[in-house]
Amino acid sequence: MERVAEIKAKMAELLSQPVDALGDDIELTSLVNSSFVLVEMIIEMQEEFDVRFTQQEVTGVTTVGQLVKVFADRLA
Repeated sequence: MERVAEIKAKMAELLSQPVDALGDDIELTSLVNSSFVLVEMIIEMQEEFDVRFTQQEVTGVTTVGQLVKVFADRLA
């Protein structure tokens, strides 16, 4: 549970959003103005948490909750 909070906090920081705005069902595309920003956020998060994902691993990830789960599963 602590990791989830840490992941969401980093995501909120990178998106300049309050953590409470990052509900699990929120669509990632509603938080950014371009897919480039979303890709940059994922890259920065990978660097922060020292993990790497293939494009295939994040394909289909559309919500905050799904992205948090991808990171949390890898960090577990």
